[in-house]
Amino acid sequence: MVSTRSSAGRLGGEASPLLVEEAGVSAKAHGSIFGATPRRALAAIAAGAVFVFACVAFVARGGQFGVDDLLKRRFSKTGLVTDLNLANLPDVDFTGKTLLIVLGMSFSGTSALEGLLGTSGVITDLCKSNTWQCENTVLLEDMGFINENVHCDPEDVTAAEFAYAYKDFAHKWWDMSKPVLMDKTPQNLCRPTKIRDAAAKLGVNVKFVVLTRHPFSWTSEKHPFNQGYYMEQMVMARNLLADPSMSTLQVRYEDMAWNMDAVIQSVKAFVPEVSNIDPWRSSLSDDSGAERGLPVGKYFQQKPLEWIGKPLTPDTFRLLCQLNYNSDGECSYFN
Repeated sequence: MVSTRSSAGRLGGEASPLLVEEAGVSAKAHGSIFGATPRRALAAIAAGAVFVFACVAFVARGGQFGVDDLLKRRFSKTGLVTDLNLANLPDVDFTGKTLLIVLGMSFSGTSALEGLLGTSGVITDLCKSNTWQCENTVLLEDMGFINENVHCDPEDVTAAEFAYAYKDFAHKWWDMSKPVLMDKTPQNLCRPTKIRDAAAKLGVNVKFVVLTRHPFSWTSEKHPFNQGYYMEQMVMARNLLADPSMSTLQVRYEDMAWNMDAVIQSVKAFVPEVSNIDPWRSSLSDDSGAERGLPVGKYFQQKPLEWIGKPLTPDTFRLLCQLNYNSDGECSYFN
Protein backbone atom coordinates (compact mmCIF):
# COMPACT_ATOMS: atom_id res chain seq x y z
CA MET A 1 0.00 0.00 0.00
CA VAL A 2 1.42 3.37 -1.05
CA SER A 3 -0.30 6.63 -0.25
CA THR A 4 0.99 10.10 -1.06
CA ARG A 5 -1.19 12.67 0.66
CA SER A 6 -1.93 16.09 -0.69
CA SER A 7 -5.07 16.64 1.39
CA ALA A 8 -6.08 15.74 4.94
CA GLY A 9 -4.00 12.71 5.89
CA ARG A 10 -4.44 9.46 7.72
CA LEU A 11 -3.18 11.07 10.91
CA GLY A 12 -5.76 13.85 10.78
CA GLY A 13 -5.58 17.62 10.44
CA GLU A 14 -5.08 19.89 7.46
CA ALA A 15 -2.46 18.87 4.95
CA SER A 16 0.71 20.91 4.56
CA PRO A 17 3.51 20.23 2.07
CA LEU A 18 6.41 19.77 4.38
CA LEU A 19 10.77 17.44 6.26
CA VAL A 20 14.16 16.11 5.59
CA GLU A 21 15.66 12.65 5.90
CA GLU A 22 17.95 12.73 8.88
CA ALA A 23 21.51 11.47 8.66
CA GLY A 24 22.54 10.37 12.15
CA VAL A 25 25.03 8.13 13.89
CA SER A 26 23.97 4.61 14.71
CA ALA A 27 23.33 4.10 18.40
CA LYS A 28 24.36 0.47 18.12
CA ALA A 29 27.66 -0.68 19.56
CA HIS A 30 30.31 -1.57 16.98
CA GLY A 31 33.31 -3.80 17.40
CA SER A 32 36.61 -2.21 18.33
CA ILE A 33 40.16 -3.49 18.31
CA PHE A 34 40.50 -1.72 21.66
CA GLY A 35 38.01 -4.09 23.31
CA ALA A 36 37.25 -2.94 26.84
CA THR A 37 39.75 -0.07 26.88
CA PRO A 38 38.39 2.67 29.18
CA ARG A 39 36.74 5.53 27.32
CA ARG A 40 39.09 8.15 28.70
CA ALA A 41 42.09 6.16 27.48
CA LEU A 42 40.47 5.92 24.08
CA ALA A 43 39.93 9.66 24.05
CA ALA A 44 43.56 10.23 24.96
CA ILE A 45 44.70 7.93 22.14
CA ALA A 46 42.46 9.81 19.71
CA ALA A 47 43.79 13.15 20.89
CA GLY A 48 47.34 11.88 20.43
CA ALA A 49 46.56 10.77 16.90
CA VAL A 50 45.17 14.21 16.08
CA PHE A 51 48.29 15.85 17.52
CA VAL A 52 50.58 13.65 15.40
CA PHE A 53 48.51 14.45 12.32
CA ALA A 54 48.73 18.15 13.12
CA CYS A 55 52.49 18.02 13.55
CA VAL A 56 52.91 16.31 10.19
CA ALA A 57 50.70 18.96 8.60
CA PHE A 58 52.68 21.67 10.36
CA VAL A 59 55.96 20.46 8.85
CA ALA A 60 54.41 19.89 5.42
CA ARG A 61 53.08 23.44 5.36
CA GLY A 62 56.33 24.99 6.47
CA GLY A 63 55.06 25.70 9.95
CA GLN A 64 51.66 27.13 8.95
CA PHE A 65 48.87 25.41 10.88
CA GLY A 66 45.95 27.69 10.29
CA VAL A 67 44.95 26.95 6.70
CA ASP A 68 43.35 23.58 7.35
CA ASP A 69 39.75 23.96 8.58
CA LEU A 70 39.77 20.47 10.08
CA LEU A 71 42.77 21.30 12.22
CA LYS A 72 41.20 24.57 13.26
CA ARG A 73 38.10 22.76 14.44
CA ARG A 74 39.99 20.03 16.27
CA PHE A 75 42.26 22.45 18.11
CA SER A 76 39.40 24.74 19.07
CA LYS A 77 37.78 22.02 21.12
CA THR A 78 38.12 21.41 24.82
CA GLY A 79 40.16 18.22 24.88
CA LEU A 80 40.21 15.50 27.51
CA VAL A 81 38.55 16.64 30.75
CA THR A 82 39.67 15.07 34.02
CA ASP A 83 38.40 17.67 36.51
CA LEU A 84 34.64 18.29 36.42
CA ASN A 85 34.73 21.31 38.73
CA LEU A 86 32.40 23.81 37.04
CA ALA A 87 34.36 26.65 38.62
CA ASN A 88 37.21 25.84 36.23
CA LEU A 89 35.10 27.19 33.37
CA PRO A 90 34.32 30.86 32.69
CA ASP A 91 31.18 32.15 34.41
CA VAL A 92 27.95 31.70 32.46
CA ASP A 93 24.66 33.38 33.27
CA PHE A 94 21.84 30.89 32.65
CA THR A 95 19.21 33.21 34.13
CA GLY A 96 16.05 33.13 32.03
CA LYS A 97 17.46 30.51 29.66
CA THR A 98 15.77 27.29 28.55
CA LEU A 99 17.76 24.23 27.52
CA LEU A 100 15.87 22.63 24.62
CA ILE A 101 16.83 19.02 23.92
CA VAL A 102 15.71 17.73 20.51
CA LEU A 103 15.99 13.99 20.21
CA GLY A 104 14.65 10.98 18.35
CA MET A 105 15.76 7.99 16.37
CA SER A 106 18.78 8.42 14.09
CA PHE A 107 17.84 8.99 10.44
CA SER A 108 14.28 9.93 11.42
CA GLY A 109 14.29 13.68 10.68
CA THR A 110 15.71 15.37 13.77
CA SER A 111 17.93 17.66 11.70
CA ALA A 112 14.90 18.87 9.77
CA LEU A 113 13.15 19.61 13.05
CA GLU A 114 16.23 21.45 14.31
CA GLY A 115 16.36 23.57 11.16
CA LEU A 116 12.67 24.36 11.50
CA LEU A 117 12.92 25.39 15.16
CA GLY A 118 15.93 27.56 14.42
CA THR A 119 13.87 29.81 12.14
CA SER A 120 12.22 31.22 15.26
CA GLY A 121 15.16 33.56 15.77
CA VAL A 122 15.19 32.94 19.53
CA ILE A 123 16.85 29.51 19.51
CA THR A 124 20.61 28.97 19.25
CA ASP A 125 22.19 25.67 18.17
CA LEU A 126 25.62 24.02 18.23
CA CYS A 127 26.39 24.53 14.54
CA LYS A 128 29.23 26.97 15.29
CA SER A 129 31.19 24.02 16.68
CA ASN A 130 31.37 22.61 13.13
CA THR A 131 30.48 19.14 14.35
CA TRP A 132 28.73 16.63 12.12
CA GLN A 133 25.00 17.45 11.99
CA CYS A 134 25.55 20.15 14.66
CA GLU A 135 25.36 17.40 17.31
CA ASN A 136 27.15 17.04 20.63
CA THR A 137 28.60 13.56 19.97
CA VAL A 138 32.06 14.62 18.79
CA LEU A 139 32.28 17.29 21.49
CA LEU A 140 31.55 14.74 24.23
CA GLU A 141 34.00 12.28 22.67
CA ASP A 142 36.65 15.00 22.62
CA MET A 143 36.13 15.61 26.34
CA GLY A 144 36.44 11.88 27.02
CA PHE A 145 32.85 11.59 28.25
CA ILE A 146 31.68 8.95 25.76
CA ASN A 147 33.21 6.06 23.88
CA GLU A 148 33.04 6.83 20.16
CA ASN A 149 32.08 3.21 19.45
CA VAL A 150 29.04 3.17 21.76
CA HIS A 151 26.80 6.17 21.16
CA CYS A 152 23.77 5.26 23.24
CA ASP A 153 24.98 3.79 26.50
CA PRO A 154 22.84 5.46 29.20
CA GLU A 155 25.64 4.95 31.74
CA ASP A 156 28.33 6.49 29.56
CA VAL A 157 27.77 10.16 30.39
CA THR A 158 27.09 11.30 33.95
CA ALA A 159 24.99 14.28 34.98
CA ALA A 160 28.17 16.03 36.15
CA GLU A 161 29.76 15.50 32.74
CA PHE A 162 26.69 16.84 30.93
CA ALA A 163 26.68 19.88 33.22
CA TYR A 164 30.33 20.55 32.44
CA ALA A 165 29.73 20.10 28.71
CA TYR A 166 26.73 22.43 28.62
CA LYS A 167 28.57 25.16 30.51
CA ASP A 168 31.44 24.73 28.05
CA PHE A 169 29.03 24.95 25.10
CA ALA A 170 27.53 28.12 26.59
CA HIS A 171 30.74 30.13 26.40
CA LYS A 172 32.00 28.54 23.16
CA TRP A 173 29.20 27.61 20.79
CA TRP A 174 25.76 28.88 21.83
CA ASP A 175 24.70 32.47 21.20
CA MET A 176 23.90 33.43 24.77
CA SER A 177 22.00 36.53 23.66
CA LYS A 178 19.17 34.14 22.75
CA PRO A 179 16.84 32.70 25.40
CA VAL A 180 16.67 29.09 24.15
CA LEU A 181 19.77 26.85 23.98
CA MET A 182 19.21 23.88 21.68
CA ASP A 183 21.05 20.56 21.66
CA LYS A 184 19.82 18.33 18.84
CA THR A 185 21.49 14.94 19.25
CA PRO A 186 19.52 11.73 18.56
CA GLN A 187 21.63 9.74 21.02
CA ASN A 188 20.36 11.89 23.89
CA LEU A 189 17.29 9.67 23.70
CA CYS A 190 18.93 7.19 26.05
CA ARG A 191 20.18 9.83 28.52
CA PRO A 192 17.28 12.17 29.38
CA THR A 193 17.50 11.77 33.16
CA LYS A 194 21.22 12.60 33.08
CA ILE A 195 20.44 15.76 31.10
CA ARG A 196 17.61 16.68 33.49
CA ASP A 197 19.95 16.33 36.46
CA ALA A 198 22.69 18.28 34.67
CA ALA A 199 20.27 21.14 34.03
CA ALA A 200 19.42 21.17 37.74
CA LYS A 201 23.12 21.50 38.58
CA LEU A 202 23.34 24.51 36.27
CA GLY A 203 20.08 26.03 37.47
CA VAL A 204 18.60 26.10 33.97
CA ASN A 205 15.14 25.02 32.84
CA VAL A 206 15.16 22.02 30.48
CA LYS A 207 12.57 20.80 27.97
CA PHE A 208 12.58 17.82 25.61
CA VAL A 209 11.16 17.75 22.07
CA VAL A 210 10.75 14.11 21.06
CA LEU A 211 10.47 13.31 17.35
CA THR A 212 8.62 10.09 16.51
CA ARG A 213 8.10 8.46 13.14
CA HIS A 214 5.75 5.68 12.04
CA PRO A 215 7.33 2.69 10.24
CA PHE A 216 4.91 3.17 7.33
CA SER A 217 6.41 6.61 6.58
CA TRP A 218 9.93 5.17 6.77
CA THR A 219 10.75 4.75 3.07
CA SER A 220 14.50 5.42 2.94
CA GLU A 221 16.51 3.01 0.82
CA LYS A 222 19.80 4.33 2.13
CA HIS A 223 18.78 3.70 5.74
CA PRO A 224 16.20 0.88 5.54
CA PHE A 225 13.74 0.29 8.35
CA ASN A 226 14.98 -2.07 11.07
CA GLN A 227 12.14 -3.19 13.33
CA GLY A 228 14.33 -4.37 16.21
CA TYR A 229 16.32 -1.15 16.35
CA TYR A 230 13.13 0.88 15.95
CA MET A 231 11.55 -0.86 18.94
CA GLU A 232 14.65 -0.32 21.07
CA GLN A 233 14.69 3.41 20.34
CA MET A 234 10.96 4.07 20.47
CA VAL A 235 10.55 2.30 23.81
CA MET A 236 12.92 4.94 25.19
CA ALA A 237 10.86 7.66 23.48
CA ARG A 238 7.65 6.27 24.98
CA ASN A 239 9.18 6.10 28.46
CA LEU A 240 10.44 9.68 28.22
CA LEU A 241 7.07 11.00 27.04
CA ALA A 242 5.32 9.12 29.87
CA ASP A 243 7.67 10.39 32.61
CA PRO A 244 5.80 13.01 34.69
CA SER A 245 9.08 14.45 35.96
CA MET A 246 10.02 15.55 32.43
CA SER A 247 8.75 18.50 30.40
CA THR A 248 8.17 16.94 26.97
CA LEU A 249 6.58 17.62 23.60
CA GLN A 250 6.00 14.93 20.99
CA VAL A 251 6.35 15.96 17.34
CA ARG A 252 5.32 13.38 14.77
CA TYR A 253 7.36 13.33 11.57
CA GLU A 254 4.17 12.81 9.62
CA ASP A 255 2.60 15.95 11.07
CA MET A 256 5.55 17.93 9.80
CA ALA A 257 4.55 16.76 6.32
CA TRP A 258 0.76 16.84 6.55
CA ASN A 259 -0.20 19.06 9.48
CA MET A 260 2.51 21.68 9.93
CA ASP A 261 0.14 24.27 11.39
CA ALA A 262 -0.50 21.96 14.35
CA VAL A 263 3.25 21.41 14.83
CA ILE A 264 3.90 25.15 14.89
CA GLN A 265 1.12 25.81 17.38
CA SER A 266 2.30 23.01 19.68
CA VAL A 267 5.87 24.33 19.65
CA LYS A 268 4.70 27.87 20.44
CA ALA A 269 2.67 26.58 23.38
CA PHE A 270 5.57 24.45 24.65
CA VAL A 271 8.26 27.10 24.21
CA PRO A 272 6.59 30.48 24.88
CA GLU A 273 9.71 32.35 23.75
CA VAL A 274 8.89 31.22 20.20
CA SER A 275 6.46 33.52 18.39
CA ASN A 276 7.18 32.58 14.80
CA ILE A 277 8.36 29.53 12.82
CA ASP A 278 8.81 29.51 9.06
CA PRO A 279 8.69 26.08 7.32
CA TRP A 280 9.87 27.70 4.09
CA ARG A 281 13.23 28.55 5.65
CA SER A 282 15.83 26.51 7.53
CA SER A 283 18.33 27.75 10.09
CA LEU A 284 20.70 25.07 8.78
CA SER A 285 20.84 26.38 5.21
CA ASP A 286 24.16 28.16 5.78
CA ASP A 287 25.70 25.29 7.76
CA SER A 288 25.08 22.33 5.49
CA GLY A 289 24.55 21.23 1.94
CA ALA A 290 22.16 19.04 -0.03
CA GLU A 291 18.79 18.08 1.48
CA ARG A 292 19.81 18.56 5.09
CA GLY A 293 19.72 22.35 4.81
CA LEU A 294 16.58 22.41 2.67
CA PRO A 295 13.53 24.02 4.30
CA VAL A 296 10.92 21.49 5.35
CA GLY A 297 8.21 22.99 3.19
CA LYS A 298 10.36 22.98 0.07
CA TYR A 299 11.53 19.43 0.72
CA PHE A 300 8.04 17.98 0.87
CA GLN A 301 6.89 20.11 -2.02
CA GLN A 302 9.55 18.39 -4.10
CA LYS A 303 9.26 14.97 -2.46
CA PRO A 304 5.82 14.27 -0.93
CA LEU A 305 5.90 11.86 1.99
CA GLU A 306 4.68 8.35 1.22
CA TRP A 307 2.85 5.90 3.47
CA ILE A 308 3.89 2.31 2.69
CA GLY A 309 2.55 -0.58 4.73
CA LYS A 310 4.99 -3.20 5.97
CA PRO A 311 4.74 -6.26 8.24
CA LEU A 312 5.03 -5.37 11.92
CA THR A 313 4.86 -7.46 15.07
CA PRO A 314 1.96 -7.06 17.52
CA ASP A 315 4.41 -5.54 20.01
CA THR A 316 5.36 -2.86 17.49
CA PHE A 317 1.71 -2.02 16.85
CA ARG A 318 1.07 -1.76 20.60
CA LEU A 319 4.08 0.54 21.01
CA LEU A 320 2.80 2.73 18.17
CA CYS A 321 -0.55 3.03 19.93
CA GLN A 322 1.28 4.20 23.05
CA LEU A 323 3.00 6.79 20.85
CA ASN A 324 -0.39 8.19 19.75
CA TYR A 325 -0.62 6.44 16.38
CA ASN A 326 -3.86 4.67 15.52
CA SER A 327 -4.45 5.31 11.82
CA ASP A 328 -3.97 1.65 10.86
CA GLY A 329 -5.58 -0.09 13.81
CA GLU A 330 -2.51 0.06 16.03
CA CYS A 331 -4.57 0.22 19.22
CA SER A 332 -6.66 -2.82 18.27
CA TYR A 333 -3.71 -4.98 19.31
CA PHE A 334 -4.53 -4.18 22.94
CA ASN A 335 -7.91 -5.93 22.59
